[in-house]
Amino acid sequence: MIYRSQVTFALLALGTLVALGPLKVQGQVGAGSASSATVTNPDASSALMTAVAGTEKPAASNGEKTSSDAERIGALEESLRQQAAQLDELRKLLLEQQATIKLLTGKLSSGDGASASPAVAAVPSSAKEVSVKPGSQAPPLEERLKKVESRVTELGGVKISGDIRLRAESFFGLSNNLASASDPSVLGNGLTPRHRMRMRARLSLRGSISPEFDWGLRFATGSLAENISTNQSFTDFFNRKPFALDQAYVTYKPRQVPGLRLQGGKFEAPWTSTELTLDNDLMVEGFNQSYSFASRTSKLRDLTFMAWQLPFLERNSAFVRNSNGTVNAEQSSRGGRDLGLYGGHVRARLEPSSKVALSLSVADLYFHGTQFISPVQVFGSQLQLPVTITIPATATTPAQTVNTQVSIPRDFLVAGNGNLGLTNATNNAINRDGRLASGFNLVDTIAKLELKHNKRLPVMLLFDFVTNTRTRDVVVAGPGGGDLVLRNKENNAFWGEVQVGQTKERGDLQMGYTYMHIEKDAVLTPFNFSDITQQSDVRAHRFNFAYAADPRVTLSLTGVVTRRPHGIQGVFGTTPEGSLNQPTTRLQFDTILRF
Repeated sequence: MIYRSQVTFALLALGTLVALGPLKVQGQVGAGSASSATVTNPDASSALMTAVAGTEKPAASNGEKTSSDAERIGALEESLRQQAAQLDELRKLLLEQQATIKLLTGKLSSGDGASASPAVAAVPSSAKEVSVKPGSQAPPLEERLKKVESRVTELGGVKISGDIRLRAESFFGLSNNLASASDPSVLGNGLTPRHRMRMRARLSLRGSISPEFDWGLRFATGSLAENISTNQSFTDFFNRKPFALDQAYVTYKPRQVPGLRLQGGKFEAPWTSTELTLDNDLMVEGFNQSYSFASRTSKLRDLTFMAWQLPFLERNSAFVRNSNGTVNAEQSSRGGRDLGLYGGHVRARLEPSSKVALSLSVADLYFHGTQFISPVQVFGSQLQLPVTITIPATATTPAQTVNTQVSIPRDFLVAGNGNLGLTNATNNAINRDGRLASGFNLVDTIAKLELKHNKRLPVMLLFDFVTNTRTRDVVVAGPGGGDLVLRNKENNAFWGEVQVGQTKERGDLQMGYTYMHIEKDAVLTPFNFSDITQQSDVRAHRFNFAYAADPRVTLSLTGVVTRRPHGIQGVFGTTPEGSLNQPTTRLQFDTILRF
């Protein structure tokens, strides 16, 4: 009996050791299906059942049991119960892990399908063990972030972008054109330097409703009475700043005619230009049409033809009578004529190699009706009309000329209600009747050369030449009150620019220089580069330096040095000998953040 008890104990112990042997984990993870897991050891269970069966039969047949055998069997049963509890805990742990894997896989699939697919492939549904196959690596983190950012910024086909620019600006060498405080016979008084902090904020929305129709909206800061600058100075006792519509357009690109593009609304000038004719911040209004031929194999990569119709002052109908009560047809026609910018453009882009590109363009910009407008200057909501007062000479003092300004509400004059045709043209030649002497039809020729031999330091060379084909002689008051006609040859302007470097990646540098030579009536001055002291009859040098602190953050310094070649009164005025004429320097320190 003792021998049988020992055999029974040995068999039970052997079964227990086998049952406690290595566990094999079976798992199944399937995307979109329920996860299941079992933990089994068939060999251990079979051995244990055999051992128990072998010991129970002899014991039942003999009917003999000792107390010591019962205690040992009880201990083995307790050990089996503990093992079963451990197995239950392992099952729960595996189920939790597989639930977590399923959750992560679902998140990757919903966030970025392309990025999630490798991760899902790494957990095959038929695998018996959770493993990652060699070579099934996820895309780089930077690439995945870019994809996620693009998805976030596109909400229902709408792309959101914008920028914030902070600017510290200083002016040096400022002067006025009043009689000198030290010598009234000459003109000009030096002014103290000016310093100001400014801000620009823009928010852009872009979208498409079909492959043929695109649309865009942009809102920007800036004074509502200002047609160019979107800057807002830090002033006016912390008041709120205007944030108004800067762009709103619809673009149609018909499938049936590839290359055709029709656009209407308020938008950036779509033709190739520089700030010699149009400031970069000026948004035109109206319609434009273009047709482009593009080629990837020919050296002539692009050939574009374009036309535009851009009204910029609509006026009420006019009815003017003479002093005797009859109708003055000429004055009625002038008083009711609308103003607009019309033109056409041809552009070609040549790429002799992957590192050299040459762009050539010719544009004609015809400003309709400008010969009927009078120049004024805009300051906020008030128009400043220049007034010149001449004090005749006496026996003891020479003749004196005093220049001053009179303020008139801008809305009354510019909105078209007054039919006065007043605009913010400030520096073109004017006749004695106060109207512009010349018409403006600008032929603008631009050549741009791009050299990309150095990836981090590309070189850009640009030359822009403008000639006005509608200049007219200037009529001023002559001796005895009669008309004096002055020959007007002030019809040309040119712009030369070189830029080295770029600001695309962190650590990039860019530096450049621009020279501007603008004669009196070469361009229509309300619309061209606004950062120079006066927008025509001027010579200017611009220096710029920029550093990319981040792909979306740029720090820059720009300096503009301006000089008047014909003195304070200009080419058609009379500037007394010895009058002040000093260069003006404008410095701009900018921090630009794009999003």
